[in-house]
Amino acid sequence: MLPRIGRSRIRLLCILGLTCLSARTGLGQSAATSAKVKGTGREKPSLVVALKTDRDSYKLGDKITVHVLLTNTSKSPLYLYAALDWGESASLTLWVKDAATGKDVPEEFIADTLPPPPASKEAFIKLLPHHIYGVEFTSSLADLNIRQRGTYELVAEYHGPIPASMNFGLPIWSRENGSVSSNTLKIRVGE
Repeated sequence: MLPRIGRSRIRLLCILGLTCLSARTGLGQSAATSAKVKGTGREKPSLVVALKTDRDSYKLGDKITVHVLLTNTSKSPLYLYAALDWGESASLTLWVKDAATGKDVPEEFIADTLPPPPASKEAFIKLLPHHIYGVEFTSSLADLNIRQRGTYELVAEYHGPIPASMNFGLPIWSRENGSVSSNTLKIRVGE
């Protein structure tokens, strides 16, 4: 058991220590926040996502082929996780909206491929400045839950599925970079 004076000094030291730690953490957060604000200025994004389809009009029951193209618009090489799979945990998502109502078309089946962690640098593809990398996806309109005539809007998003800590020293587009949306593409569906 500590004497009464000893306990008071220990409490005082603990309070001072926590105050210093709190102040140091607060300063660190301010610096990090400032860096993020500076980094999110009016800089041109280094990755552009383009969405294309095989046609602009379809009949109910048709298949649709979607092309998602990623372009490096920076002056430096950029590394992307090579597997372009579909789902929130993977690289790509496709969103469908009814153009007349502005409401999202709910997904009946949610594709979500969990990519394996990269084993080496070879899991990434080097995308040189002004080069394009892409993928093609074919699906029935019914699988996209488009079951009525109308006009629909499609948007694709690219999001790096790999955290920055697994970059193998490469300048990758990581999960921390957030997602990049494509152009909005309209398709018409008739009978």
